[in-house]
Amino acid sequence: MIETAEYTLELRINGTLIGNIQPLAQNLVWTRRRTMAGVDSIDFTVNDVLFDEWCRRRGTDIQQVLKPYALDCRVIRNGEPVIGGYLATMPAYQPRGTSADLALRFDGYTNLLAGVYMYPIGQQSGEAGAVFASWIQVADSRATTAGKGFDFLAGTVSTFNSIQQTFDNYKTIKDAIADRADNLTGAGPFDLYWDADRTYNIIKDSEFGQKIQNYVIRYPMVGATGAVSISASEVDGFASSIIAIGAGEISSDATKNTAITYTATNAEFVQEYGYAETMYQESSISRLETLTRNANARLADAQDARWEPQITLTGRQIAPQPTDAPNKLWIGDTIQLQNNEDLTGQTSGWFRVQELSVAVSATGAETIKPVLKRVEDES
Repeated sequence: MIETAEYTLELRINGTLIGNIQPLAQNLVWTRRRTMAGVDSIDFTVNDVLFDEWCRRRGTDIQQVLKPYALDCRVIRNGEPVIGGYLATMPAYQPRGTSADLALRFDGYTNLLAGVYMYPIGQQSGEAGAVFASWIQVADSRATTAGKGFDFLAGTVSTFNSIQQTFDNYKTIKDAIADRADNLTGAGPFDLYWDADRTYNIIKDSEFGQKIQNYVIRYPMVGATGAVSISASEVDGFASSIIAIGAGEISSDATKNTAITYTATNAEFVQEYGYAETMYQESSISRLETLTRNANARLADAQDARWEPQITLTGRQIAPQPTDAPNKLWIGDTIQLQNNEDLTGQTSGWFRVQELSVAVSATGAETIKPVLKRVEDES
């Protein structure tokens, strides 16, 4: 028998609780993503007539509630908040007789930082966590000055190395943070992790997630745990050498060629697979040290030709951090996958959970689809 979960979907307008919309919500899917993988999201549909009636019973109406940026949703699973987001857009509307379904999409709070820019400024330097937190504070302060702040709360911030940062042009705060989150800069990789109440946590990669020792995801399933399906998509985009080009002008005239360049090559993978170049250009990078780190990070992603399996789980096999409960995983965790039907052995091994997408039925049954990234064997 598949275990189910109890869900509450709290709607808030400008921070004030309206109520639990879960009884009206259909096709609920919520997704938590690591910063390098994208932005959290909550999606569900509601009937417009029933939604308006629900609002009126709470002293308001659909027009006052259905407001982008002002309307928040918190997903509470088994009494514990697991994700929050804000209404990103007005939903598409197509009346169907006397009613219509509204598809509501709530984005994770990182996307609020996509609407605020860092201005061109001189060099910043300092401990990276404090620098990143100051960028988030810039967004909140500017919104507060304009009339309504984001009400961000500072949570856990890891201790990082010192960094230097220069903004030569306008750049969204989201992009500024995301660019740092997934490469090998002086700070190292990290995650901007949001709690449901708009608390932000800046957590270095080595401190984010757990290594799940007492839980092996097996296919075919054994008992109530394991994967109900497993597959692997075609692997392309392989490269054993990366040509990176930073700021400057590219010219066949050596006297005019001012671009900084760096080539990263993995000799071991050249021997194992073959030689294949790819190129990327990032004109915002003006320091060779930064370009070198980025190129090496891209090479690490491009050089592995093995499968990253896609799996589907059911039952209560997830739990938010921190938890010591067995047989439960969360975003950022490292898990062991064992595919007993794979003769190649390439869909077995240790994997990091980069994304966690959960579809919830009307009865609370969950279909869980993690996005996995292979890590070194930790057995």
